Amino acid sequence: MKNFLFICPIILFFSCEFFSYTENEKFSLPYSSEWSVKTSHQPDSEIFVLGENFYSEVNKNEATALLAYSHSDKKIYGAIYPYGNDLTYSDGFAAEVLFSISAAAVDSDSCKNEYLSKFNWQKFMEECHAFEENVWKLDKERIMKKISSGNFKKSDLKLLE
Repeated sequence: MKNFLFICPIILFFSCEFFSYTENEKFSLPYSSEWSVKTSHQPDSEIFVLGENFYSEVNKNEATALLAYSHSDKKIYGAIYPYGNDLTYSDGFAAEVLFSISAAAVDSDSCKNEYLSKFNWQKFMEECHAFEENVWKLDKERIMKKISSGNFKKSDLKLLE
């Protein structure tokens, strides 16, 4: 009986860690600088980074947008976890779309996260890469509406006029 009472707290302590819904992940920025980083996991807070690497808490098995703004560069760099841990300019647009949809969603968190995690963000990022530097000229509002309604198609990737 003494062994059982000793082992129970240990099992409870370790089981909490095994069933955690979040994890701390390492992310990389393109160059060493002063950065402001926002995540869709905690959209109201900002991480200040000095250097090229940082850690951020993300939900397991959930698409999370990370956006980075350099204090010396006007470009937006981004990544969508778990599809990448390196924030790049070419993934910045896709990450901003996810971040914006996530921030604007009025559904409950569980419904919103479930829907956004089912969308094929990896394929979306690949399609955005085809536009290279013009990716930021895509009609973001149209894309967000189509993704949010569940009617997004590749043909919805249209440049603003």
